[in-house]
Amino acid sequence: MDNNWTDQLLPKVPGILGSAGALMWMQGTWPRKGAMLVLGIAASNYGTPDFVQATGLSEGLGGFVVGMFSMTAADWVFRAWDQFALGPLLNEWVRKRLGLPPKDGGAA
Repeated sequence: MDNNWTDQLLPKVPGILGSAGALMWMQGTWPRKGAMLVLGIAASNYGTPDFVQATGLSEGLGGFVVGMFSMTAADWVFRAWDQFALGPLLNEWVRKRLGLPPKDGGAA
C-alpha cells in the first residue's frame, strides 16, 4: 500500500465537506465554529467506520453524514452550555472535588 498523503486524505474528504457544509447553518463566533469544525472532522474520522458498518452506506456518504450531523450535535452541546450556564457550574463542581474553597465574587 502506498503511503502517499493523498491516499490517506481522500477518504476523509466527505467528512470534511460534511462538517464544513454544516457551518453554513451554525451560529456563533468564528472560534466556536472552528472548534465545531474540528469536532465534526474528528467525529467523521473516528465514527464513519462504525456508522458505515451499522447502516450499510458507502464510506463516502457515511463520512459526509457523520461529519454533518456531528456538527449539529456539537452545536447543541455549545448552545446548552451557554443556555444553562454550565461553565460556572462545572468550575464550582471541580473546585469542590479538589477540596478548594469557594471562589470569591469580588475583584482580584
